[in-house]
Amino acid sequence: MLNIEKYKDKLMELGVINLNKLALAQGHLQRCDGNTKCRECLFFNQSDYLCSDRALKWLFSEYKEPKVDWSKVKVDTPILVRDDEDEGWMNRYFAKFADGVVWSFCDGRTSWSASKNNSVRNDIISWKYAKLAERSEKNED
Repeated sequence: MLNIEKYKDKLMELGVINLNKLALAQGHLQRCDGNTKCRECLFFNQSDYLCSDRALKWLFSEYKEPKVDWSKVKVDTPILVRDDEDEGWMNRYFAKFADGVVWSFCDGRTSWSASKNNSVRNDIISWKYAKLAERSEKNED
């Protein structure tokens, strides 16, 4: 999948037709409207300040899922999980990251609704595959 396919809806929402008005700063696609600092933008070109060539190249490059630093993810963050690449993603809430493994609360529970019997966590489960849920994905299943 190309970036332009992945971000089609966002591009339409931003109303970006002129590639000089497109910015990718701090990991977020946004309109370059003067509030974006040029040096924070992936498309910034110091030599000529025309960013459209870099934006166009990025739009037609292969989309790469960003790496997640799971040690910084907050408990109860919505995530998508599965144990097999052929399975569909399931909506869950992040519980912890330990020994390189992502754990979620079982059956859609959160830290607030999970049981806390004698400090034993028997209501969390580990997963082989996990990713952060995007707003549009949270309601899917």
